[in-house]
Amino acid sequence: MLVCARMPEALTFEKVLWGVSFFLNTGLLALLVYGKKHRVLPFFVLYLLLNFLQAIVLFGAYQAWGFFSREGIRIAWTTQGLVSLARTAAVAEICYLVLAKFRGIWRLAWRLFTAAATLVALNTMATSRGSWQFAILNLDRGLELLMATVIVLLFLFVRYYEVAVQPSIRMLATGFFLYSAFRVLDDSILERLWHTYGPLWNVLGTLTFLATLLLWSWALRQKQEQTTPELPLLPKDHYRSLSPAINVRLKNLNERLGNFWDAQGEKT
Repeated sequence: MLVCARMPEALTFEKVLWGVSFFLNTGLLALLVYGKKHRVLPFFVLYLLLNFLQAIVLFGAYQAWGFFSREGIRIAWTTQGLVSLARTAAVAEICYLVLAKFRGIWRLAWRLFTAAATLVALNTMATSRGSWQFAILNLDRGLELLMATVIVLLFLFVRYYEVAVQPSIRMLATGFFLYSAFRVLDDSILERLWHTYGPLWNVLGTLTFLATLLLWSWALRQKQEQTTPELPLLPKDHYRSLSPAINVRLKNLNERLGNFWDAQGEKT
């Protein structure tokens, strides 16, 4: 979340958007820490914390040097790169919460995720045009595209194998996907219209971030409501009889991948 691009002479609408998103981000961060959910979602909390700190640092930088100053621009893009990396870690954390119980599948997933992120970094260096601003823009766009793709694949995997996912985790993943998909489009337009699209890029990005924060806040509230009632559980035999054959294929896939990684570990 970047502070309003025209801070000194910003329109009231832009100031309100930034203020609401800042306080909503702060409230969500406080809710997670107070509810001790940082133990379950440490990277998600880190991402929100960096957003919080970025807003404070940029506000001070713009007040001290102005938005169009070299110092302000450098601080803005540097902090944006850190936030993008933290968001990538948070998406990986969501994937872990869904796939961790399938050790073989997760070991494959994190290797693919890491390899793809490395390719994004290499592509960023190759297409940065010798400018660190374009480097961070390309890194941001590449990581956002990677995250959106990973979440789509995760949803397809969950649907095909009928994997049970907590509603709150599903909504957090949905928020990340919507935000990442929009950022890919927004960054692509900014690269082509660097000077004229800048202010609009920032406003639309803040709007998207605000909508995502609202979705995440609702998702975490839903989780609390759904975990309150304790429903009686069926006997284990009922679950075995109701389990579809597709879960058998999931179990076999997980075991094969687990054996493969164990064999690879023995070779090394």
